[in-house]
Amino acid sequence: MKKNIQNLNNGFLDKNVVYDYVVNTFRAYADAMIPQSPNLAKQYGKIQFYGALESYTAEYLIMSLDSYPTPFAIAAAEILNLAAKQYLMDKGEDWDLPDDSGGVYFLKLTPEDRLKTIDRITSTDGIIYIPAGLLMKPGDIAPVLPALNRLTMMGYYSEWSGYGSTRFMSPNLRVLEYIPISWKQIGYPGPSLGYRIPGGYKFVQKQ
Repeated sequence: MKKNIQNLNNGFLDKNVVYDYVVNTFRAYADAMIPQSPNLAKQYGKIQFYGALESYTAEYLIMSLDSYPTPFAIAAAEILNLAAKQYLMDKGEDWDLPDDSGGVYFLKLTPEDRLKTIDRITSTDGIIYIPAGLLMKPGDIAPVLPALNRLTMMGYYSEWSGYGSTRFMSPNLRVLEYIPISWKQIGYPGPSLGYRIPGGYKFVQKQ
């Protein structure tokens, strides 16, 4: 597995390894941003337990990043993992990964440490390990995180998960198969074909 990850860095891509590497990284990212909430579930009902993992938010992130003129999902996953590796080294913790880890340092972090790592990437003394071949400078990395934050919220609170089995089809072929969990959590009734509004108002001038 380590050899496969090295091949990833060298440009020799094993598609299965790359898929697992990217998906696991963004699942860890989405879970840190919108985690499961057992305490909210106790207070407000079971529906409030669920987070980004149940709503396929990581898939939305990857699809959105790869819809850019230059696909960016692999590069963004590399940035997160290299930042996580740096974070572990700076804390003096063991940053060695088991052979079956797929090189996903970000997954090794606790959710709290993942958020700290994300903050560090956008700081002035943030990431110092730049993925080979990306031709990126530290200043080029900072805009990536705000985009990921926005896309995570868009993926979670949009109709994405409700498309179910049709979510990877062309937009014109997608069908809302069920109400997304996030809509139920916030009480959003869903889209409407229209609302009744007054056609006009009569104004009476006061004497």
